[in-house]
Amino acid sequence: MSLIQYVGYENDSLLGKAQLIAADLNLQLQKKASSCLFLTAEKLTLKIPEFSFLAADFHATTWKKRKSEGKKQGLVRACKPSSGIKILDATAGWGRDAAILASMGAQVLMVERNPVMGALLTDALTQQTDLDKAELQLSLHLGSAHDYLASLQPCDYPDVIYLDPMHPERSKSALVKKEMQALQQIIGSDDDVLSLLKLAISRVRLRVVVKWPQKLTALLPSNASIAGKTVRFDLYIPA
Repeated sequence: MSLIQYVGYENDSLLGKAQLIAADLNLQLQKKASSCLFLTAEKLTLKIPEFSFLAADFHATTWKKRKSEGKKQGLVRACKPSSGIKILDATAGWGRDAAILASMGAQVLMVERNPVMGALLTDALTQQTDLDKAELQLSLHLGSAHDYLASLQPCDYPDVIYLDPMHPERSKSALVKKEMQALQQIIGSDDDVLSLLKLAISRVRLRVVVKWPQKLTALLPSNASIAGKTVRFDLYIPA
């Protein structure tokens, strides 16, 4: 059973909108639920005990600092984002890596199959201003990345497919940020990541990039790897 069963809301003026969200996600409505999707006057957030409210953020100003770190970032070195490059983030989560890649000029499609995370991402995209949209070319597909990739025609293959799967080990030392802890609680492990990787390699133009713990063996033998302190980026080149 999912951790999130309710939609809550800040005040009664938001009841109608909260009802629509609950109906769309097949969740129950409970104004002050301890764990829920919680609607405030500003945005949709995630409410979990012992955490402050969490939300996705796609305002361009949020990502200027990460963009300023430039091409030295392992994510950027692996995915090589630039203007005109199309990247599919098949495990979007909070959309943070997608936003970094988009801040470098890439067109990024996020795919998210978890309905709760999908609702948070959708709301964050609606919060974007026209300037944000000009700076961050982000879009979202709600559903299975496996199904989406399987449906693609060769003319629609992305240049890069990025995978950042959840796995049990991330609940230990490598999982330190509160956003990632919450994500682990909501979506659990991506147990089908190997089959997704195999499909991705057959549906990409340039490369598939997998973010993976440094201490763990690669899902498949990779063509190259870019090492970081606790994670590495394994690169797979299509035949």
